[in-house]
Amino acid sequence: MTRVVLVVWLTLLWVVLWREVSLANLASGLAIAAVVLLVFPPRQAEEHDHRVRPLRLLAFLAYFGWQVLVSNLVVAREIVTRRDRISSGIVAVPMAFCSDLVITVVANAITLTPGTLTVELRRDPTTLYVHVLHLSDLDQVRRDIRTLQRKVVRAIGSAHALALLDASPLPTVEDTS
Repeated sequence: MTRVVLVVWLTLLWVVLWREVSLANLASGLAIAAVVLLVFPPRQAEEHDHRVRPLRLLAFLAYFGWQVLVSNLVVAREIVTRRDRISSGIVAVPMAFCSDLVITVVANAITLTPGTLTVELRRDPTTLYVHVLHLSDLDQVRRDIRTLQRKVVRAIGSAHALALLDASPLPTVEDTS
């Protein structure tokens, strides 16, 4: 059933991209969808049982929106003032107990927030490297990203991942080496 839904979705996407419903577009869309699913078969459900929790998702979106607003104000202040307050650096942030989906959402949220940029993700142990425009406290940056991670896990993660995240102390960079 999942493959049928994916074929229909990919075919519809193909037709939308061509902006014309025609027999040729439908046939080529079906052919492309079949090839894509043969080359890139859908993965089986991971050990992570992701669930969207609407209220927690709204809480995450509100938190993220507030962070974007505050960051915009800080960057705008930096632009309009003469004094240079920039003290940038790259911070290694351990990302224990995260699925690929959670890491992707966290990394993108960091990058979408003015003044921060996800530079790299390394596996084994999973660590995000984040460029920070106004770096004054390494531990505070890690705590802020851990807060973001918790909100994402609460919004779309598994109960198991949340339990592990809440039970574990904040790993340090030395713990991940």
